[in-house]
Amino acid sequence: MERNRDALQSLNELPQAIAEKLIDYLKLYFIIGFMPAAVATWLDSRDFSLVEKRQSDILETYENDFSKHAPKNTLQKLRYLWNSVPSQLAKENKKFIYGLVREGARARDYEEAMLWLLDSGLLHKVGRITKAAMPLKAYEDLKAFKLYYLDVGLLRCVSELPLEAIIEGIEIVEEFKGAFT
Repeated sequence: MERNRDALQSLNELPQAIAEKLIDYLKLYFIIGFMPAAVATWLDSRDFSLVEKRQSDILETYENDFSKHAPKNTLQKLRYLWNSVPSQLAKENKKFIYGLVREGARARDYEEAMLWLLDSGLLHKVGRITKAAMPLKAYEDLKAFKLYYLDVGLLRCVSELPLEAIIEGIEIVEEFKGAFT
């Protein structure tokens, strides 16, 4: 614990120029993400609009794949669930709420669709921890979790969060940055 505290202390003592550069890289990461095609587009062009187009293409491909690979009986629920993730992350919910996917929705109604998205790697399920102690898994509340897209750049793109909001650090998105982090 003492060692972790010392490491955090040394991070706080970074020279301003280095800290600012790291923050700039973090902003780039929030915008571009880590999808290889989006990163390659950025490295080749340094054009955010081309990166966003590539991210939109990736999202469209995933959504088209739903109807090709997902069980037909879960397709509509899968789409509702997929589309609800950004809005749920933008709210101050402490956990994923099925009723926000669709009015009257229950966990058992969307369990198969959620498992399909998790198994495909398109979503990640992160449990709420009841105590900050090791091992974290031992303190996981199995009934409370949040769902996240597989890539932060795709989340920004599908959320239609303007690039300027991240680049300029607009206060209105401060709360949503938690979803990125």
